[in-house]
Amino acid sequence: MVNFVRSRQKAEQQIKKFGTLAKLRRSGVDRDCWAAEADLSAGERRAMKNFSTKVYLISTEGLTEPPNKEDSLITFIGALELPPLRQVAPVKPLIQGGILIYYELQVE
Repeated sequence: MVNFVRSRQKAEQQIKKFGTLAKLRRSGVDRDCWAAEADLSAGERRAMKNFSTKVYLISTEGLTEPPNKEDSLITFIGALELPPLRQVAPVKPLIQGGILIYYELQVE
């Protein structure tokens, strides 16, 4: 039997381990989140509309409101805020067994 709550906990751990603190910005309001850029294969990149599209996995931990199309993703290098990444596709929640595991954002 699959334990989907454990799957969510494992996803949160992996996103924190391989990702970084980030922000979801909507109408000038920032919400902290954990984000990890997915390492896409060449085939997965070719399947996207734009080769420069990046995919980020967003942890559910600490998010009181799910991301939506109006959110920009703000990432950092150290303390330096990078330009906002705008979403180019609807937010894709990964839900297994009725449990929300993480969100997937496609951004440029």
